[in-house]
Amino acid sequence: MQSVWHEAYSAIHQRLGAYAARANWTLCGLSLCVDAFTRLDSACAARLAAGPDKASALGAELQRRAAAGIGGELRVDWDEGPAWLDAHIPMRIALGGTPAHAARLLTRLGAPALLALEHRTPEQLAVLDPDMLLAAGGPVRATDVPATGEDRSRVYVFEYTAHDSIGGVIPPRSSRIIVRFHDFDLEQDADFARLSSRLLLGCAGQGSGILSGFSSLGGGARLDAGIAYARTLAADWKAAGIGIIHVELAGYERPDYRDHTLREMVGAMTSIGMSLSEFRAIDAQTSDLGAGMRCLGEKLSVSRVTVHADDWAMTATRADPDQEREALMMGCLLASTRAAAGGLALPDGLPLGAEFSAPPPEESHGGWHIVSCPSPHLHQPRTTLGLGDTFMAGCLLVLGQPKFSDLSVPLHAATVFAAPLT
Repeated sequence: MQSVWHEAYSAIHQRLGAYAARANWTLCGLSLCVDAFTRLDSACAARLAAGPDKASALGAELQRRAAAGIGGELRVDWDEGPAWLDAHIPMRIALGGTPAHAARLLTRLGAPALLALEHRTPEQLAVLDPDMLLAAGGPVRATDVPATGEDRSRVYVFEYTAHDSIGGVIPPRSSRIIVRFHDFDLEQDADFARLSSRLLLGCAGQGSGILSGFSSLGGGARLDAGIAYARTLAADWKAAGIGIIHVELAGYERPDYRDHTLREMVGAMTSIGMSLSEFRAIDAQTSDLGAGMRCLGEKLSVSRVTVHADDWAMTATRADPDQEREALMMGCLLASTRAAAGGLALPDGLPLGAEFSAPPPEESHGGWHIVSCPSPHLHQPRTTLGLGDTFMAGCLLVLGQPKFSDLSVPLHAATVFAAPLT
């Protein structure tokens, strides 16, 4: 099995440059932030425990989640939290937000990506790569866009590594916990809205758009306003002929906020992606993952549902299963490369030490194809931050353009190694 998947991933790697060279636009919205990043280790846990009550409570919750191998997002009501963390916990500043990570990777690959950015503050612009494209009449390099307004609150990211002690807690897997202290509006970038539809006008079902960031809105009027804005933008994209409108789920503060978002986005999105834990939060009962994904796709009226786990990825799709498998593998290759490098990086073959396990089984049923692949899995990745976003970007790079007709490795043959989930 190892040699078959090595061969298949080598073929994917060889096609990466061609995919990037002929790529259509990826429209990346609608959330962006500045991340303050730190390692959740014993020293960090000790600093939090020695702080005020809300700091020690945060530390205890972070340790609880790490002990259970839980990542995801956490909303904390502590207005003084950002200032206290900045003063007491060593942090490094980085780019944050699902569409931002996707746009940054695609730009580095040489594929066209337009990023929505309404809040063009000094700190936010400073964490963008100079060549990332923003909307200002036309696509403009980020380095050529003037900064305006005041910097917003940061989002705090605590990353932990499997089997490394956190004050006596031993996490079973590597992950990260995203902590925010405030709700954020979506990037309602008027220039992006005007330009994005124009870029893909008449694209004949190619290109892709990302709608993400609903989980940072909280609930109530702010959430409803964000959804209404996203639906209007999605309608313009559909009218222009865009191929895929993808929603990346993320973790929500409350299940009812998530469920409300999904209900209200029906008809606007054509594709949805999430981690395995996010899928289980929606459907904890279904033992047949493929059947559960098909049911979710029917319920949300989308043509594609993707779930990614630590060592495999899987999609229920109504489209071409071979192209979808190619997309999954491209996403896994790019995410594994980031995990091994500790940040954004382009692959030079498979990461050292990557291993393959049996993916979930494939099948076709009722017009749906269940497609899967193993990921090049690392037991102790150097980072887990941005892996899902990188995976998503790799998938959309493949799916946003016509299928290659010269697949040098018959990837469908590799699925004979698929085995049921345990």
